[in-house]
Amino acid sequence: MKVVLFGVGRHINTIESYLQEDVNVLFYLDNNSEKQAGLKNGKKIYSLKKLLDVYFDYVIISALHYQDMVQQILEVGCEKDKVIPFFKENFPFENYGHILKPMQCMRYSMECRFQYRIEQIENKQKVFWENIIYEMADKVKKEKIELPQICTAEETMQKIIHDKVSISRYGDGEFQIILGAAKDVYQDDDKELGRRLQEILTSNLEGHIVALADDYGCMEHIREENKNAIRRYMNPKKRKEHYRYIDIKKQYYNAYISRPYVIYPHDRREEACARFDTWKKVWDGKKILFVEGCYTRMGVGNDLFNNAALIERIIAPDKNAFSVYQEILEVVLQTEKDRIVLIALGPTATVLAYDLAKEGYWAIDIGHLDLEYEWYLKAEGYSRVPNKYNNEVPGGTNVDAIFDEAYDKSIIKTIKQREER
Repeated sequence: MKVVLFGVGRHINTIESYLQEDVNVLFYLDNNSEKQAGLKNGKKIYSLKKLLDVYFDYVIISALHYQDMVQQILEVGCEKDKVIPFFKENFPFENYGHILKPMQCMRYSMECRFQYRIEQIENKQKVFWENIIYEMADKVKKEKIELPQICTAEETMQKIIHDKVSISRYGDGEFQIILGAAKDVYQDDDKELGRRLQEILTSNLEGHIVALADDYGCMEHIREENKNAIRRYMNPKKRKEHYRYIDIKKQYYNAYISRPYVIYPHDRREEACARFDTWKKVWDGKKILFVEGCYTRMGVGNDLFNNAALIERIIAPDKNAFSVYQEILEVVLQTEKDRIVLIALGPTATVLAYDLAKEGYWAIDIGHLDLEYEWYLKAEGYSRVPNKYNNEVPGGTNVDAIFDEAYDKSIIKTIKQREER
């Protein structure tokens, strides 16, 4: 029997030890591009595309969070009965005795899932008590606890539409770069980028506003799952780090305008639809210039921007775009100012929106709005969109090719990293 193991994590060696003696491991798969092309137990680690090239009997998924990985395997054409999600509850190991040692596998799967649930409960309790004082302070307006002044998402959208202001948004990624601890796979630490982000955070440029993720108070209306994720991140240490750079007296706007769907209860579709309709008013009948990563492909395959008069695109690198920032800026400055510049380029977008506002452009750091619309249309939460780059979900950085004439014609300039030219 020939098997492939998917997920080179902490459980992989134990699971491999439970294989029957005549089972041969061909190779390993992993979504982490940094692990791909490496070795594990003397065998190579590949991306999922390798499954298209070889014959195998089964793929064994070694991760506790296996659901998205099952979907990824099916999307490359693998038959469902060839997929073994090792940590699926009540998985019938007894039917796979020719592959795995059933009793050992059943016991290990149960132990790991039980331990994971215990850790989840303990962690939720910990982050709840660490954050409850701040959430309560937001509700009762205790003066002794300072909170950043952040408008609602609705107020922020009205400001953009009525006053035609440019906007730079800050989330955890931007703060991590300021702190010199970049967390996202698409942008490494960069001292100049960190300096610019710190400068813009407290700026007061006419025609430009600065937005923060509204993570510091009670987080009204947000799904409980998202609140818990924010609580885990916004621990007392992280809060103090943010407060070192935030101007507590400054009026900030809401960065969650780029999240009209996924952070809110998914069953309130009418409310999400209204938020997207508000966004569509921004570019209704107007010309759009996208500045986006090479796999972002805003509007491709959906109707989010169909009411625009014209769409043009400047394509930038999907990773470390700030390394060619000056070139990106110069190319945009060669375009007409009658276009709304919508930027989806990670932390680089935060800086670009500010610099373009100084030059008289209407520039909006739009973030993941297009992906949010894709999830809304599919009535799903965070999930992979095969032909669009997404750093937030497993497999999201493995992007399928597209053949779209309208998309190709809309590109007026492609900027690559210097080593790729």
